[in-house]
Formats: sequence, C-alpha cells, structure tokens
Amino acid sequence: MSEITLRLPPSARLPRVSPVGPVRDAAYLVAGLPIGVAAFTVAVTGLALAAGLAVTLLGIPLLIATLWLGRWLGWGERVRAAWLLRLPLPSAPRRRWEGDIPRRVKAGVADGAGWRGALWGALMLPLGILGFTVAVTLWSTALGLIASPLWYWSLDDADGPEVFASAAVGWTLLRVAVGVLLVPVAVWVCRGLADATARAALAVTARR
Repeated sequence: MSEITLRLPPSARLPRVSPVGPVRDAAYLVAGLPIGVAAFTVAVTGLALAAGLAVTLLGIPLLIATLWLGRWLGWGERVRAAWLLRLPLPSAPRRRWEGDIPRRVKAGVADGAGWRGALWGALMLPLGILGFTVAVTLWSTALGLIASPLWYWSLDDADGPEVFASAAVGWTLLRVAVGVLLVPVAVWVCRGLADATARAALAVTARR
C-alpha cells in the first residue's frame, strides 16, 4: 500500500501556542467525541459480529468490511492529526485487494492498516470522552466566570460559598479574576491533551 508515513519535524516536538491555537485544540478535542462514538461503534460492533459469526460464511465479509472501514478511519485520523500538528496531509489509502475471492480475503485479513485503524477506533471513545469533557469544562468555566457580570445579576442569592452565591460587585470581580486566571490553564491543558492525542493517533495508525 502506498501511504505517506508522517514524521514530526523537530520544530513540532514541543506544544506551541498561537492566536488560533486554542480554537484549533478545542475544536479537535470536542470533535473527538462524536467521531469517537461513531468509530467505536463501527470497529467494536463489526469485529464482535465477525467473531461471533466466524463459524458461518457471514463472518468473513463482515470482517473484511470492518477492516476496510478501519483503513479509512485510520487515514481520517491521520488527516485530523496532521491538521492539528500542522503537518503535510497524508495521501488516501491506495492499496487494492486484487485477485480472486480467496486472495482478496487473505489480503484483507493481512492488512495491518485495517487492523490499526480498527484498534484506534476502539480507543477513540474513551479518548474522545476525556478530551470533550476537559475542553468543555475548562473553557465553559473560564468564559462563564469572565462573562458573569453580564448575567449573574439576574440570579437570586443561593446557598453555598458567597463567591458563587452573591451578585455583589466585589464577588463578581473576583469571579472575573478567577476566570481570567483559568484561561491560560485551559489553553495549556487543551494544548497538551490535543497534542498527545494527535501523536497517539499517528503512532497507532501510521504505517511503519
């Protein structure tokens, strides 16, 4: 199969922050959840059904279909990782499973790219949940606290710590200050998590 193996240049080995970097990192992490749900469903369901129907002829085409989808899933994840890390985009898979039916089945089962893509699909759900939760929690908390003067006055005083229950000016300013301090935390945590996830995707799906 003719595929490009992505190699990280020395300049890309450390997390970098640019004006659009936080948006890019957050988008990558948030998108990981819906993509992870779909990938996990396809990979795990396909392989489980193929294994369960291994004693019948239906298990073989299910396995081949799952591995074929795994190849494209792996390529899609390399594209996402390349976009995040600002690397050249990989070419689409070009390997063909040719010959008669037994040869095609053998080529499909022996296709490492399909297995690696299916493996990454199974890993994407927990990673997607983690990335989505971290990104949404940190950014919603930071931006919500910063914007609290615009909406917090409409809330009635509630039970709990005064900093969160009072709409007084002093406590509102404190909430804004905490939100401002959380912004760099959100930037660097999301940067590190997105960077690590993208590199893991390349390590699992890129052909060696």
